[in-house]
Amino acid sequence: MLSSKNLINGEWYKSKENDELKSYNPVNGELVSESPSSTISDLKNAIDSARDAFNKDDWKENHTLRCKVLYQLSDLTKKYINEIAKTLTLENGKTLSDSMMEVKISADLYEYYAGMARNVYGRTVTHNSKSLSLLIREPLGVAGVITPWNAPIILLARSLAPALAAGNTVVIKPASLTSGVTYEFIKLFNLIPDLPKGVINLVSGSGSKLGTELAKNSGIDIITFTGSTEVGKEIVRNSAENLTRLSLELGGKSPNIILKDADFETAIKGAITGACLSTAGQICYTGTRILVEKSVYKKFMNKIKTIIPKMLVGDGMKSDTNIPPVISSGQLETVMDYIEYGKNNAKLLLGGNQMLEGEYKKGNFIEPTVFYDVPVESKISQEEIFGPVLSVFEFETEDQAIDIANNTVYGLAAAVWTNNINKAISLARKVNAGTVWVNNYGKNYSAAESAGFKQSGIGTLRGLEGLNEFTQLKNVIIETE
Repeated sequence: MLSSKNLINGEWYKSKENDELKSYNPVNGELVSESPSSTISDLKNAIDSARDAFNKDDWKENHTLRCKVLYQLSDLTKKYINEIAKTLTLENGKTLSDSMMEVKISADLYEYYAGMARNVYGRTVTHNSKSLSLLIREPLGVAGVITPWNAPIILLARSLAPALAAGNTVVIKPASLTSGVTYEFIKLFNLIPDLPKGVINLVSGSGSKLGTELAKNSGIDIITFTGSTEVGKEIVRNSAENLTRLSLELGGKSPNIILKDADFETAIKGAITGACLSTAGQICYTGTRILVEKSVYKKFMNKIKTIIPKMLVGDGMKSDTNIPPVISSGQLETVMDYIEYGKNNAKLLLGGNQMLEGEYKKGNFIEPTVFYDVPVESKISQEEIFGPVLSVFEFETEDQAIDIANNTVYGLAAAVWTNNINKAISLARKVNAGTVWVNNYGKNYSAAESAGFKQSGIGTLRGLEGLNEFTQLKNVIIETE
């Protein structure tokens, strides 16, 4: 069992409170980690530590140091990939192969932004023969990073890497359900002697308490959060007093559109991949709404009925497991409520039950579930379920497909499957989503930006614009005569 601590000003501390946050293996309910249930005082100490490091050390000015630290962090992440991935699977439940991929992609993000640390560019503007503007990008200051439990390592990296590259210092509040693996990762900073104390701070605890304080605290210059739209709205309200900068990736209800001229076998695989079943559907961009053109709809449904029942539900640590448990009993209850709603408002093709027999009786296992004839306005079509639950829709025209695809408050991601490049481009332009995959699903690259439309978020992730999210622009106007 892991016993975590807070990291404040380069030192490891238990909280002043004696309470512990406990995380449990979703396979069998066994205790995985204990983390401090920290106080507001603990968090304020971490914020003060980050502010002192930003003001007093040369971190914000020394791009060579930031580059060096991020390269070392990338190398260490690769070196300890097995240990981190194992802890991630034990605590979160996702398959070990998925955990390995998550850590690997995180290492790539640190490597990419190591290079970007030397490329925080502004520009010059000549107004006339006597006047010149120097437009300079400077770090914001202290970044508060609130991470989710569904992909805690990569979604930490997605904010932490650009924040550090731009010259900010950081206070991290991990999700309570995955505090242990976050602690395991943050310990890697102990192996980087050049990192100034206070640049990285970690404080675990209740989201309702610490997350609220991070959003309200005037010592925080930017909040970056990945999680539900409801919590994102609460952060917006709490941050309003100080007009704190926000970068939010929120909910999704992503459409996966399959046209009749697509390569059928590839599209079927894409539908399964898009469902993110290797994480029990617990990914924000999961393609839970599958839209299939009428002429191939029955063929698709018959294929799904053949493939999905053969997928093995089980322990993510086992190499033959395809679908792991959901992370907690609370999440299981939420997903089962949606499934019961679906049974009463749509037609059930597959699954629909909690798995309680034999090896499943101690875990949070749900049969992969597929609904069809789902009303577009229904709860299971509109709301983010975060479980192994899919809805299949039939459409006749591309305009009808777009109407279904865009009929939610979300706009995080989408996919289109077709061999017609004109249709691909047309549909990609019409669907309201920040990322649209064509003939693939779920691929994201460190150098290419993404953003959420509508209620799926605020701000830009990855790439140059992801770096700029953690900077502020200063205009220095010079008169030469």
